[in-house]
Amino acid sequence: MDPITNSSHGGSSLPGMGYGWEEEEQSSDRNQAAIERRFQEMPSHPDRIHIDLTRSQDDEVEQVEEENETMLGPEIAKVIEVVDLTTQPTPRRPRKILKPPRRNPSVALPNRCLDGYTHNDMEFKPGVTVEFAPVPELRLASFLLVQLVIHTETGIVLRGLPLTRTRNLRGQLPRLRNEVAFVFEIDKDDYRPDEEQAAIEIHATRVQNTRICHITNKNFPDHRYPKGIYKDTQDIEERGALVCRWACRFIWGDALKRLSNKPPTEFVVSRITADEVPKERFRAPDSCLVNMWRGGKVRGGSFVPDEPDAERLMINVDTSIQHGPIQDEWILKKQGQKYIFADMFCGAGGASCGAASAGFHVKLACDHAVSACNTYRIRYPDTDLREEDMYDFIMSMRASRYHVDVLHLSPPCQVWSPAHTTPGINDDANIAILFACHELVKMLRPRIFTVEQTFGILHPRFEYYFNALIHGFTQYGYSVRWKVVNLLVWGAPSQRQRLIMIGSCPGEELPPYPVATHSQTPQPGDATKPYRTVRKMLRRIPREATVYDDLHEPGRMKRTNKPRWNPDVPLTRTITCSGGVGNYHYSGRRDFTLREYAVLQGFPVDYQFQRPHQKKQIGNAFPPLVVEIIYKHLRRWLEQKDRVFATGEELSESEDDLDQSSEPDLGYASGSDRESDVEYTLHLDCG
Repeated sequence: MDPITNSSHGGSSLPGMGYGWEEEEQSSDRNQAAIERRFQEMPSHPDRIHIDLTRSQDDEVEQVEEENETMLGPEIAKVIEVVDLTTQPTPRRPRKILKPPRRNPSVALPNRCLDGYTHNDMEFKPGVTVEFAPVPELRLASFLLVQLVIHTETGIVLRGLPLTRTRNLRGQLPRLRNEVAFVFEIDKDDYRPDEEQAAIEIHATRVQNTRICHITNKNFPDHRYPKGIYKDTQDIEERGALVCRWACRFIWGDALKRLSNKPPTEFVVSRITADEVPKERFRAPDSCLVNMWRGGKVRGGSFVPDEPDAERLMINVDTSIQHGPIQDEWILKKQGQKYIFADMFCGAGGASCGAASAGFHVKLACDHAVSACNTYRIRYPDTDLREEDMYDFIMSMRASRYHVDVLHLSPPCQVWSPAHTTPGINDDANIAILFACHELVKMLRPRIFTVEQTFGILHPRFEYYFNALIHGFTQYGYSVRWKVVNLLVWGAPSQRQRLIMIGSCPGEELPPYPVATHSQTPQPGDATKPYRTVRKMLRRIPREATVYDDLHEPGRMKRTNKPRWNPDVPLTRTITCSGGVGNYHYSGRRDFTLREYAVLQGFPVDYQFQRPHQKKQIGNAFPPLVVEIIYKHLRRWLEQKDRVFATGEELSESEDDLDQSSEPDLGYASGSDRESDVEYTLHLDCG
């Protein structure tokens, strides 16, 4: 096997490795503890019956999933904000909206800041950590890192950053004794730094005692309380040093939504970065953390033509180095140099297509569906495609050093049914799939990973599974962010609500989401374009395609008599493996052809899908146009962090050029629809 980068997987310094679960890490909830225990037991059963982790061949599966998401929607909306971008806003009378007062304003008279204050033999000053009774609304936060000591008319108030024990985060972080995490509640309409707007205030009389708290970006167990000097675990809890390695952010669209008890739009669980560590002795260079996890990185991408191991660009620093960055100067990327991409549960290659268009080198892929692999193999003959069960793939790769720069995961979890109340076969399948995600990250050690998944997993009924998924990444030190996105805002021509995650390895800063590229009604200055419409996308299919493309034979399709509809809007229903309930050609006289479905799913017009199950391959895909937007953003992010620049050549044909092409638009009702039913081709000169 051709190794991408070399590293040692051994050593106790790897985050989350070499330390068994302590007793206090077990959840007090029996059901959650049972699910977590099954995750822990998975690696010890290499000979267990393999579970087929591929997408089901049942044509009804995605329809059932869509129906379930509709049923689950009201409960999911209590957990995370999910916005339907396809409905027109209801006209309302203009009204004045009172903006809530800003949190934590500057201290002004008659209040004043103090250098310090002593209360009940406890000294309060900036930098001190105090303990108080847990606050349920702040994930049971019970500690405060003091920023300001304020003298007010009602007494002494401490302003600072709240912290909670990691065991209070419902399994998303390892439950390790005296490990704590910051809790930040962020409003997007407040442009101050997180540390300013997310601070809270408590009265000095609420303080129970002061604590030692080390803020560090070093791996567990560095700086943990020393062993052998405490009487028992209660003594450790009450007197032992606290260690903060994580920050949890709950992000709202605006302050009014937060104050109205609306759910957040985005969640982030991230490692403390080197820049956030106040004291030098608790700080490790980010480059050292990357090296300890994956053996270094190649600035500008691990794929360099004629340099398979890219040894001359490898950063592989001594882990004992404790000074600043090792890459201050910008360097030019080598000719043809790219970041290496791996696509797990790749299907027919939707994610690979988008990543390749964004400038990545597609190196590795895996899926078990024969027809999808046939399609993938023809489209990407140079990619190392593994056509096998994911569990078999993981077991065969465990001893390898096959590392990649960026990894994508589209795990095909079984339907998250609202009727699921007792353990059953779907539990085994879902646990195996989520376990596979954890093992793939552990095995391939990407700098960045992405996950695309149905948002049904966010339903409170499936909280244990979702938290176990997050835990599987954070146990190895990965930072993770997630939110539900309507893919229309990233250029999808059809409605598709998906859970999108981005993760980054130890020492790698967590990228933000790309900004919206499309909107329903673009406003001056927002840099968005109108949503892609059905008509505009179908115009990409050449007129003569009916002659040579066996995926586009509208004249041979069954005739229907359904209501016509306006194609100058995005497709309002999700394309699924069976095409999607209610989807048909806007003429009303037939279904969409397979080529039309593929184009509306964001595939290039020349993408060839092999028999059988062609429609299923299309419906299962992560829309390539969306992936391209996400991955161009990630490529530019990595180049910025690596301090490398390209020659300025375009990596792929600009979608902007396609969007802004001067295609004539004669109105959706004009033209003929008699023989071919390809109404749009009669408006378009493709010569």
